[in-house]
Amino acid sequence: MFIFVAGMVALGSHLFMERSIVKTVEEQDEQLFPRLSGENDAVAGIVIERGQDRLELVRRDDGHQGDDQWGLANWDGYPVDEEKVAGLIDDLASLRGVETSTDQISAANIPDLRDRNTATEVTVRDNEGAVLAGLIIGDTVATPGGAEINRTFVQPQGAERAWLSAREIRVPVDHTAWISPIILDIAPDRIAAAQLRDTDGNRLEIERQENMEQPFKPTNQPEGTRVSEPWLLTRVAAALEKLQIVEARKADGTPLPTDSDTLEAEFKTLDGLRVKLAMAHQGDATWAEIEAQADDASAAKPEADSINARTAGWHFRLPDFVTKDLTANPEATVRETDRAPEPAQR
Repeated sequence: MFIFVAGMVALGSHLFMERSIVKTVEEQDEQLFPRLSGENDAVAGIVIERGQDRLELVRRDDGHQGDDQWGLANWDGYPVDEEKVAGLIDDLASLRGVETSTDQISAANIPDLRDRNTATEVTVRDNEGAVLAGLIIGDTVATPGGAEINRTFVQPQGAERAWLSAREIRVPVDHTAWISPIILDIAPDRIAAAQLRDTDGNRLEIERQENMEQPFKPTNQPEGTRVSEPWLLTRVAAALEKLQIVEARKADGTPLPTDSDTLEAEFKTLDGLRVKLAMAHQGDATWAEIEAQADDASAAKPEADSINARTAGWHFRLPDFVTKDLTANPEATVRETDRAPEPAQR
């Protein structure tokens, strides 16, 4: 009985110590960047760096009140998700933590916050270039005391000591994390026809047919030929489904070559939407210009306008696997029908 009671007392004491530690940590939390509080409109630029990667978010002033927009400086100011930027500023403004020593970080086997290959550096500036907030973000750890809350080691720029944030904070350095990467999303069951042309003049044209197993067929298929790989035609029709971009740039900065040196892909949907891609291989990348059309009376006109609002004036770098699906290769899909050998002449 005594052993049981003693055990319960020890357990209660342990739990009390855990709660005390957590409570003490919460009570000691201090606001790390008070200059950001209520100053969202003052923020003009955010630089995020990790290792060799560098991302810069800039506020573009269009000259009209309330028309400010955020963009990626690395991508010629390509628009980003405004809510994600506002969320980051709010997170940094409300960031709280307790001061800790670099000895604790080393003892916890946390990578050095000053190692730029593992840590993330964030710098927030105003219109005059003054730093509103600067910090280095290290690893995330479990809260001392056993509470199920993750906290992150951070170090304000220029500070000698680090802080353990009141909650986890992560800032991505991947450009596509700040945008809406899906530029087109047209399901293959909407496609009525597609035409592909490469720089050598090879063409592949497909159209929908009433065949559940093979929904697409080449148009004007030569007599005596067969479709060798029907699934390739279906993959062509699916090329615009959840099409994600890898990078974006201003169209007038690096024009695409003339028509004869570009690849073309044009898709027509069952409801009257037409989408055309003009593509060119430049270096190790394939860049595309995207345009949508629809008749004024068509139900697809609003969708065409919405696509053009996102794509007009921009070139988009496409993933390599998408480019392969958009390259005309008739020989890969249409081959001569197997024939029995002709009898030998006597």
